[in-house]
Amino acid sequence: MKHKRFILGRLFYNNKFVIFFSVLASIILWGCMVSTDTQDHPRPITNVPVKVKLSTTAQSNGLKIFSQTNATATVYVKGNSMVVNQLKAADLEVVAPLAANITTPGAYTLPLTVRNSSQNANNLSAYTVSSVYPQQVLVSVDRYREKTFQIESNIKYKSGYKADPSYFVGSPVLSADAVTISGPEKQVVQVNRAAFEYQINDTLTETKNFTETLNLYDANDNKIEKADLTINPEKVDVSIPVLPREVIPITATFTNKPAGLSLNPSQITVSPSTIEIAGPKDVLANIGSSISLNPIDFSVVSLSNNTFDADVELPSTCKNLSNIPTAKVSIDLSGMVTRKMLVSNIVVKNLSAEKTASVKTKSLTVTVIGPPEEISKLTDSNITAQVDMSGKENFSGPTEMPATFSISNASSSWVSGSYMVNLTVAQKKS
Repeated sequence: MKHKRFILGRLFYNNKFVIFFSVLASIILWGCMVSTDTQDHPRPITNVPVKVKLSTTAQSNGLKIFSQTNATATVYVKGNSMVVNQLKAADLEVVAPLAANITTPGAYTLPLTVRNSSQNANNLSAYTVSSVYPQQVLVSVDRYREKTFQIESNIKYKSGYKADPSYFVGSPVLSADAVTISGPEKQVVQVNRAAFEYQINDTLTETKNFTETLNLYDANDNKIEKADLTINPEKVDVSIPVLPREVIPITATFTNKPAGLSLNPSQITVSPSTIEIAGPKDVLANIGSSISLNPIDFSVVSLSNNTFDADVELPSTCKNLSNIPTAKVSIDLSGMVTRKMLVSNIVVKNLSAEKTASVKTKSLTVTVIGPPEEISKLTDSNITAQVDMSGKENFSGPTEMPATFSISNASSSWVSGSYMVNLTVAQKKS
């Protein structure tokens, strides 16, 4: 069985097809002509910028446009199709001429007109504006104003919240302490304070970090909408420190204490004897069983001067919950005796190899304190005064330096007081 071939040309011998084809072609041709006819049918150009500008006088008086209802408009143009079809949004701009008449703050409805923009490089002007949409723009004009507020914390705890007594909850730490509110004067002057709000629902046992948006309030504590205001910063990072707390004993420490002098706990009184602190777990673990006070120099200790204030210093990550910056340390020296002795053995140490030192002070009368059995056996030759020239290797000339002392055959005794030695340092002769 043979199949008949379909031949397109035969359709044009069919009167009905020819009529249908003619009508369809006419419609298409008409549509093309209408779409390119910019003489009678306006062409829409979208996204044309709307520019509203105040007069120089108004701007010099502090006036500024803070908001306008439309940033772009659609312009319908007619004219020579060769020109109209070349137009782009950048070739035009929509303006509000009456903006130049604004001299006071307020809300203004301004009619819009169209003109060539400065970017219309081809100076395309053979066109007519049929219409613009929207036909008008609403602008808000005011003077610029700014105010700065301290950021307030409005942290609330849920009803029935119970704190864990083994933890310290500190004051919130903010990423910014202050916020600047700027914008229309009419809106800025309504702001009375700025704060963030946050509710804590679970018992705090570790540091809480979160970020919150700042809220503005008027003098009656009503919330103010942002509107045309600029808030800098708009959000704040908040950290609520939560640290373990402990009560730890305080102990006294000393420098220049005689190596053989043993003071039992009953001879040293520290008041207060304990302190409550809070800090990270690892830091508290490193502190150990007690906190050492700043050392007391034993060279200033005497029978009449045996009570001292020593600073309590904690790691920077810890907090002194007792708020005790110093502790009082008393040393019981009952049973000790004093004796005046003459020290003639004065030596200079750590002197530069290129220098010589001539000691001008021939002797020092010093006060020695110690157990009676040691003090009674001492002779002047048991005591040596030392002058340390460390750090003065380049010095030459006369000077006065402090002396330290060593005592032989009396390991529990010490020289009390401060003493100076005069000496002259000179360069060695080659």
